[in-house]
Amino acid sequence: MDLEELIYLIQSGESEVLEFKESAGKNIHHEIAAFANSDGGKIIFGVSDTGRIVGTDVKEVIEKVTSSVQPILPPPPIKTEKISIDDKDLLVISIEKGSSLCSIGGIVYLRMGTGVRPLSLQEIVMLSSEMGTINWDEIPMLPKDDARPDYIDWFFEKVRETRGKSIADDNRSRYLRSARAINNDKLTNAGILFFTDATETIAHAKIRKVGMSEDGPMWSEEYEGPVWKVVEDAYEGLIRDIKKIDVVAGTRRIKVEEYPPRAIREALINAVCHRNYTISADVKILVYPDRFEIKNPGGLMPGVDIRDPEHIPRNPSLSNLLYDSGYIERYGFGIKMIEEEVATHPMCSVEFKAAPSTFTVIFKKVVSSSLDDTDNQILKLIHVPMKSGEIASRLNVSKNTVLRRIEKLEKLGLAEKKGSGPHTYYTIKK
Repeated sequence: MDLEELIYLIQSGESEVLEFKESAGKNIHHEIAAFANSDGGKIIFGVSDTGRIVGTDVKEVIEKVTSSVQPILPPPPIKTEKISIDDKDLLVISIEKGSSLCSIGGIVYLRMGTGVRPLSLQEIVMLSSEMGTINWDEIPMLPKDDARPDYIDWFFEKVRETRGKSIADDNRSRYLRSARAINNDKLTNAGILFFTDATETIAHAKIRKVGMSEDGPMWSEEYEGPVWKVVEDAYEGLIRDIKKIDVVAGTRRIKVEEYPPRAIREALINAVCHRNYTISADVKILVYPDRFEIKNPGGLMPGVDIRDPEHIPRNPSLSNLLYDSGYIERYGFGIKMIEEEVATHPMCSVEFKAAPSTFTVIFKKVVSSSLDDTDNQILKLIHVPMKSGEIASRLNVSKNTVLRRIEKLEKLGLAEKKGSGPHTYYTIKK
């Protein structure tokens, strides 16, 4: 850190990521642990609370800090730097955000504003889940006999249908233990979500759909039950709400849903699968005149980026149950699949917003009721069956552009693919 940067920090004043200390007090380890459990930060020794530079005994502060951090488990990553201003020595300690929660004697501290406070057990579980250091869905909660037999029958029938696995009745318990739906003869949270009417135990394990206007909420509906039924009911409710719009394709007029159904379904599955269930809030669908938003509690897992999403599930057992029953087609493919579905839909765009404690998918109407010139030129050309390369040559565009456009036209029921391999061609769908 150079002198100019240090002066700027001091002039900025204390904040959630910056603390001033004249010297190292007896509770300095609380401050350091709290920074590591938050977003990291800096402590500048030799500066008063008001930002006045007073200087400090750097050697003494380093000795006290080194001694005080010993009880912090796991040890937080810190580095120290000595800087002098007007013959006054300052010590800057930089604390990085920890990869797991740091505790002192079993107590976890968190930075709140410019202060520090201990967390409750519920807060520790919630924060650990958000950081991915504990798997909430694998915690055993209820007697295994609380599982509804009809829900278990439904699940194993879906496993047979979608994954081709026939599980004998006497092997079902072993399968559910392996899937972490049962642990120590108790239903885990994943088991509760899948095999019980979950809101009886986890009140916020539901989806709430809210009709919105410029003035605020107008109406609401709730979808409850096991997680797979919540998805099905919410999906059916949204599909009922979606209008079909007339789209002009040359001289033809066809009806197209305002939003792509497959993308909507995937967004709902992602919301219930990847949400943070330690946050006492439900998944919300906010329906506006020009868009709708699917908002789930819990941000992205550490190390996951919207543009390059990896499969790092917050709820791995729930994720596996959804995969086994066919709700998840491919791990780590949800966002990409939504984008691909929207890319070939003429009436909709999609946006993803990640915040520290929420993740939102926004489907927005695109004001258009016609296919563009390129689409219509392709339709004219394929009145005579034609290969994609020939279409690209005729229109002076890339072959990939043609294939994307044709995929959209196929989904709209206007074009169809014939043949395979090098003998593939496209024609108007009769």
